[in-house]
Amino acid sequence: MDFLQILKLINYALVLIYGLFLSVMIAGCWKEQRQRRFVILSCPFLLLIQGIGCLVAGVDAVRQLYPLIVHLPVVLILIFLCKKKCSTAIISVCTAYLCCQLPRWISILFETLTGSALIGELSYSIFIVPVFALLCHGFINSASEALLHSSQSSFLFGCLPIAYYLFDYAATVYSNALYDGSQIAKEFLPTAFIIFYLLFLSAYHTRSETQKQAEFQKSMLEAELTQAEAALERLRHTEKQAAIYQHDMRHHLVLLDSYLSRNDVEQAREYIRKVQQDVESIVSKRFCENDTVNLLCSSYFKKAARQQTRMSVKAQLPQKLSLPNTELCSLLSNGLENALHAAAKLEPTQRWVDFYCDIRVNKLLIEIKNPYLGEIQLQDGIPISSQSGHGYGCRSIQSIVEQHHGLYSFEAENGIFTLRIMLSV
Repeated sequence: MDFLQILKLINYALVLIYGLFLSVMIAGCWKEQRQRRFVILSCPFLLLIQGIGCLVAGVDAVRQLYPLIVHLPVVLILIFLCKKKCSTAIISVCTAYLCCQLPRWISILFETLTGSALIGELSYSIFIVPVFALLCHGFINSASEALLHSSQSSFLFGCLPIAYYLFDYAATVYSNALYDGSQIAKEFLPTAFIIFYLLFLSAYHTRSETQKQAEFQKSMLEAELTQAEAALERLRHTEKQAAIYQHDMRHHLVLLDSYLSRNDVEQAREYIRKVQQDVESIVSKRFCENDTVNLLCSSYFKKAARQQTRMSVKAQLPQKLSLPNTELCSLLSNGLENALHAAAKLEPTQRWVDFYCDIRVNKLLIEIKNPYLGEIQLQDGIPISSQSGHGYGCRSIQSIVEQHHGLYSFEAENGIFTLRIMLSV
C-alpha cells in the first residue's frame, strides 16, 4: 500500500469524525456533558467498523454501505442517546453530509491546478480542520436554531440537504448516472435549487409579515400602557384634589356658620349644594383596598351614570399585586371601555355592565359582562372589528395576558358578551 492510499484512508477517517461532530452540533447535542461523552465514546466504535470494512471489503464497498454502517448509527445515537426527534436526526446527518463536500471541493481544486492526486489528498487533510472551525463559528448555531425553531423552518432547512443526499448516492455511488450524461441527473440539482429557492421566498415572506404584525402589536401595546399610565396619573391627581378639599372642609364649615349666624338660611343651603356637587365630582368611591382598581372603577362608574348605564362592581383585591399597575389599568380600561361602548347602543332601560374581580387560590380573576346589539365576530378567539381604529383593546388584553402566561376568553352568547381573565399573582 503506497503513501497515497494510506493518506486516502486517513482522510476517510477524518471525514467520519468531521461529519459525526457536525451532525451532533447541528442537532443541538453538544451542550450537555453526558451527550458529549456519548459522542466521544461512539467515535472509536464507528472508526473501527469503517476500518474493518475498508480492510475486508475495500473502500468502494464501504462507500456503498456507508449509510448503514455510519449514517444510520449516528441517526440512532441522536434519537436514543441524545433524545432528538427522528426528523431532526435525519436532517442533521444529511446537512453534515452536504457540508462534507466543502473540503472535498478544495481537494479537487488543488488536484486540478497541480495535476497531482497526492497534493489533492494533502490539501484535504490540511483544510478539513479550518473548514470545520469556520462552520462551528458561523454556521452551527444558525443551523441548529433553524432546525429546532418550528416544523416549518425544520422542513425548509432540511429539504435541500436530504435531496442532495439522495441524489448524490443515487447518481454517483450506486450508479454513474451523473457522469454518464443522464439528462435527468444533470437537471436534478438545478431543479432542486429552484424549488428550494421558491419555498424559501414563500417562507421568508410569511415570516416577515408575521414579524411586522408582532412589531405592530408591540407598538400598540406600548402605546396602550403609556396611555394607561397617563390616565392613572390624572386619576391620582383627582384623588389628591379630593384630599385637599376634605382638608379645607373646616373653612366651609366656618363660612356656613357665619351664614347661619345671620339667619341667611337660603344662602347656606345654596352653598351646601355647591360644596356637595364639588365633592361628588372629585371624590372616588371605595370599592376595594387596591387604589388602582378604585380609581378606575370610580371613573367608569361615573361614565356609566352619564350614559345612563347601570354598572355593578364586585371587587375584592388587596392593596399590592405583582401585576404592574399600568398593565392592570390597561386590562380593566380596555375591558370596561368596550363594555360601556357596546351597552350604549341599546335602549337606556337595557344598558348594564357587571364587573367582578377577586383573588382565588393565588389567581387574579376578572369578569366583565354586558349586553350588545348585532353580531360579534371572533377570529382565533378574539373579537374583530371592521371599523378603522377599533379592535386594538382586545389585542392589548391578549398580549398582556399571554406575557404573564395567563388565560383569557371572549364569549358572545344570547346577546351577552363576557370577558374572563385569569392571571397568577
